[in-house]
Parts: sequence; C-alpha cells; structure tokens
Amino acid sequence: MDSTANPVRVELFVRSLCPGDATQQQNYLIDRLQALEDAGYIEDLSILIWGRRIEPRLAQRTAEGRHLLERLSMFEQWERDADASLAAFDWEHPLTNMVSDESVSVITLPTLALAEYVDDDLTHVAPCTRDGTVHRVTDRVNRLADAADLADELEHERTVVQ
Repeated sequence: MDSTANPVRVELFVRSLCPGDATQQQNYLIDRLQALEDAGYIEDLSILIWGRRIEPRLAQRTAEGRHLLERLSMFEQWERDADASLAAFDWEHPLTNMVSDESVSVITLPTLALAEYVDDDLTHVAPCTRDGTVHRVTDRVNRLADAADLADELEHERTVVQ
C-alpha cells in the first residue's frame, strides 16, 4: 500500500519500568503498530518513553522535557476542542516531598497513551472518554488495524472485479 494514501502518523507513549502485565501489553501494541507501519497503513510511528510523573518547571530545562510538555499542551487543547475527557492524565496537581515538606506541581502520566495525527493535525488521543464511551489505547490500535483490514478487502474486491 502507498503510505501517501493514508497520512496517519502515530505517537505511542509508554511508561518505563512497568509491571510485567503492562510491559506485555506495551510490547503487543508496539508490535501491532510496527506491523501497520511496515504495511504502509501508518505513515510514521514514534515510540516515546516517559515516566510516572513530570514536573513542568524542571522539564522546561531539557529539550525532551519541552517536547513532552508541548505534546501535553496539544492534548489538553484537543480535549477541549473534541469535548473529550483525558482523565487518565492527572493534570497539574501538588505533590509534597515527605522529607523537605516542599510542594511541587506535577502531572501524572498514564501507563500508555496514543496520539493520532492526520496531515499534522491531532485527531485523537487515547485513553480518553468521548460521548460517554471510553477509548483505550488498545481500542484505538484495533480501530487502525480494522481500517487496514477494510482497505485490504476493498483492494481485493477491486482487483477481482477488474
């Protein structure tokens, strides 16, 4: 398949140092997305590693941190525009250091997240809730795979008819 026919770009965010079950799920999703990219159904796949939390003030000091904060800002804008809920992202909240009793503002990140872009426009973020329906990362990857299967069927039908 010609990848220019489907300009979908995907970013998969995975948490480092996860328990075994979560690591298995991450590996499964990475393999599935890489297969879709190899087949040309995803134009570009990026896999980014993140931790459990990010402190925005500290993150601003590194290029990687600024990149992640930029993405999170895009996700928040998408959440508003799409009338969705990104409750899995625990947007800025205080966290108190038990030793120093100092409080810092952090963002708690989900174990997995997926951002889908078409023509450089952010079109979906998972996990999210829209219209009362929860869309997990696995659901979104399955949707991409289903669309690829449908495209294969239509291509096969076109070939048979000709």
